[in-house]
Amino acid sequence: MRFFRVLGYVASIVMTGLLLSIPASFAATADSTHDDSALHQAGNTLASIQKHGALRVGVAINAPWVMRDKSGQWVGLEVDYMRQLAKDMRWKIELVPTTWSTAIDDLRGGHFDVLASGLSVTPQRALLLKYSENYGSFSLGLVVNRKALGSDDLQALETGSKHRIGVLSGTVTAATSKTWLGNSDVVEISDENQALQDIRNGKLDGLVAEQPLPDAFAHAYPEQLRTLDVSEFGKTAHAFAVRRGDQDLLDVINAWLVYQQAAGFIADREKFWLESSAWVELM
Repeated sequence: MRFFRVLGYVASIVMTGLLLSIPASFAATADSTHDDSALHQAGNTLASIQKHGALRVGVAINAPWVMRDKSGQWVGLEVDYMRQLAKDMRWKIELVPTTWSTAIDDLRGGHFDVLASGLSVTPQRALLLKYSENYGSFSLGLVVNRKALGSDDLQALETGSKHRIGVLSGTVTAATSKTWLGNSDVVEISDENQALQDIRNGKLDGLVAEQPLPDAFAHAYPEQLRTLDVSEFGKTAHAFAVRRGDQDLLDVINAWLVYQQAAGFIADREKFWLESSAWVELM
């Protein structure tokens, strides 16, 4: 229980520590022409996007916000959002793979224009980037293998025998889990598709992640999996991110969020990705 109750406070401390290892500046990736490089350096990424008619979006695995389906294609709630944004603005879209350990550096370094990966809002990260308006908040969840944990509760998980619990590598959840998950062996993962299989076959005993992933996994495979209720232990807000000088691009993204909230597109996509478990079949 102690782990989950203090998660929010520890996350802030961990993120502050991580900032000490982040360089104060990053070398910008050169664009195809000198003019484009100047545009990015001046904080005019939007002008470059308009010039070329293309939006570069950084994506890191974080189901159901960003994931790969069985055919290897990018899908997810934020992938849907960014594709619709590009369509509405008559831009082409390029999805640029990144990882949780490098995503913020890659954004600041100019590898892409927008980071869309179910990114949690923290004041520490706000020193390095600019957030859009948040579009939702999400509780922490825990899905476990029924056979491995039996009738164990959270207290038994923290103080009892050692279990293998997966967490998404490079996230605040991963950093805090290592400190507060008692005797359990915290295993960092990078592929939630594989993690689902590992929980089902017993290679992992459980997975800590933001909802709705734990509930969706348990609903899809009720004979094998169940969740432990940790909804009282706080939430995180999600938003898109741009470089700190790109206020014009951020204005467009925020306006798009308002526009599509009113139009019903966002509610429609949330119904599929956040309120159902149907998307698990895509993994």
